[in-house]
Amino acid sequence: MKYSRSFAIFCLVLILGLLSLGTWQLYRKEEKEILLKALAKAYETPPQDADEVKTPSLFQPLFIKGRFLPNKTIFLSAKTHQGKSGVYVLDVFQTQGKKFLLVQRGWAQTPTASPPLQTLTLEGIARLPSPPTYFQPKNTSPTYFWIDLKALSDELNLSLLPYYIVSKTSYDPHVLPTDPIPFPSNNHLQYAITWYILAFFLLCVLFYRKKYFLQKEHT
Repeated sequence: MKYSRSFAIFCLVLILGLLSLGTWQLYRKEEKEILLKALAKAYETPPQDADEVKTPSLFQPLFIKGRFLPNKTIFLSAKTHQGKSGVYVLDVFQTQGKKFLLVQRGWAQTPTASPPLQTLTLEGIARLPSPPTYFQPKNTSPTYFWIDLKALSDELNLSLLPYYIVSKTSYDPHVLPTDPIPFPSNNHLQYAITWYILAFFLLCVLFYRKKYFLQKEHT
């Protein structure tokens, strides 16, 4: 009987944990739905001139007029596109308002530095650099794994804006444009159902064990 009580306590604690995980997934589902709606709205918003926007919001559509600077290409290593490993190609763009902005032109299987040098109008989406993960290698010029705008400003001797743009076009047939607005999957409802099913299954096991021990005591 002592073992039965210990097992029951263990099952109850585990059931509460599984129910908590399921509820947390439902909260994550609501958060993801809000994010997806914001992304869809941003995708349909007309782009604004980056020279006239002081601080763009995340995923805000922008356009910039100016030109790419020569010999300022940066490659982000270990980037995958359609199952292939390669690099992200980024270049510094000088706007007509004399601002310097890092532009992610797209993905290439091998490093290629051929930005157009003529004056042009470029459309893209404003993004903030993601902080490096614990397991991500350190940036050591000329090899980069993540965008560090402050360090790049020092290395390039330019004052880069505190955000970058993911361009809708690459201006190079060897550079494939990357999706400027990612639409993450929302599978949290399935995850929540899975946790709740496991909790229900464990509850059934607990009732079965209790019934088994009660029958054993009466025999």
